[in-house]
Amino acid sequence: MIFIKPKIHDSNTLEFKVGFVPQDGVTYNDFSMNTWIFIPEVLDVNKHTYAKDTFYCDILSHLRLITPSYRLMELADAHSLPCTRLADACRSMANHAGDDALNALQSEIKMFASIVKSSIRDAYHALERASVKQRTSMTHDFLQHCRAVLGHYRSMREVLESTEEARQAIIYYNYGDEFISNILEQHCGRIIKVLTAHHNVIEPSLLAELQQLLGHEQAYRKQMGYIGVEQASPDGNGQFVYHASQLKKYIESNLYLPTHKRRNNVFLEQVAFSLAAGIAMVFATVVSFAFQQTYGNFTMEFFIALVISYMFKDRIKDLIHNYFANSMGGRLYDYITTIRIGGNRIGHVKEGFDFVSPADVSKQVNEKRARRSPLVINRGVDEQVIQYRKHVHIRRKAVQQLSDYPLTGVNNIVRYNLAGFMRKMDNPQVSLFVNDGSATAATTRGNKLYYLNFVIHCKYVAQSEYKRYRVCLCRDGIKGINEIK
Repeated sequence: MIFIKPKIHDSNTLEFKVGFVPQDGVTYNDFSMNTWIFIPEVLDVNKHTYAKDTFYCDILSHLRLITPSYRLMELADAHSLPCTRLADACRSMANHAGDDALNALQSEIKMFASIVKSSIRDAYHALERASVKQRTSMTHDFLQHCRAVLGHYRSMREVLESTEEARQAIIYYNYGDEFISNILEQHCGRIIKVLTAHHNVIEPSLLAELQQLLGHEQAYRKQMGYIGVEQASPDGNGQFVYHASQLKKYIESNLYLPTHKRRNNVFLEQVAFSLAAGIAMVFATVVSFAFQQTYGNFTMEFFIALVISYMFKDRIKDLIHNYFANSMGGRLYDYITTIRIGGNRIGHVKEGFDFVSPADVSKQVNEKRARRSPLVINRGVDEQVIQYRKHVHIRRKAVQQLSDYPLTGVNNIVRYNLAGFMRKMDNPQVSLFVNDGSATAATTRGNKLYYLNFVIHCKYVAQSEYKRYRVCLCRDGIKGINEIK
């Protein structure tokens, strides 16, 4: 299965979180994801102004394991797998302090905190989608389960502090504790916003419960010396944001997969280019021999023919070189990224980029693009089309062997910086006259918007579906992204 979660990462960057989930019982799993980006001609983004290397500079891609899925209610149970594994690692560290025990504890802290973050996020999204009547009871459950999870985690401090040899372990333990506290505080704030939206009033008992939890966390964080968010921070909470980002990278490092990226099909490419040079040399040699036989050696005619043949030889070599590059580019991949942990190869990812002619875009893709407006079609203006091809190969058994947790697959987090598309856009706002029925010269501002269309074809075993995303942007940055059904 392939699933896609798009979002705006920042004002210039789109993020696509793509999950590749292999089927049970299948040893080797191959996923295909082809993306067509339809670009308005007015942006002047084409094969002459936007090179392949520029595209790969604008793309940032990470591969990480999909976080094991647990409901918050399950984590509230002290007998759940994450809780028992964390408790066992803490006791092992206390009883047999050493590098192996410390590394195992660090790994369990990272995994537990990552699972808690995922569970809190999923519980929040479920509450956000629920009806107004359901939200009160769901928030009660959320707070109850969060208190239980915090209780399980923080009860392990006494175990680690029982021996002086575990001082380094306490540092790692506090990292996980502070990370979970950050996640809880921020999601509690989001829940309060959801509950008070559209002038709704929080039920008094629920408000008291929220205040109790947040008040306890505030006092606890001050006691532990954790950095907190301040309303009037001298540095604009810059220290908190930086430290929280470092904590996030540390905790989630357990899930990120080490990769090695290199150019793909280098040997075949060199063979093709050598063949181009050989064909050009054959032409030059034949011309040289022909004129030599006719005019002899050391004559002006032979000298001129020799110079001209070498001039044409270089042009022929470049033409054949470009022909091979263009003809192979649509079939071969530019880069291959190998996923390997130690001696264990997990799989690989292949990527390819090309500008394609609108006439070469398949019927299914054009139907999903649905470009039907007479305002554009009748002007005869084509869009520029980028095709970004990706092939992912995953060995399911190798993934499952990485941890005792139930690992279901791999996430590919792709961030695409669109700043290069905004260089030739007009001013983000234009002045407009407002006709309000009176004779006043009232004016207002109008946003100058542009649209990119992403059509993505996902293919895996029996799954074959097309998705379309419409990206709204202006010179100030990305304004929105919507899936078009």
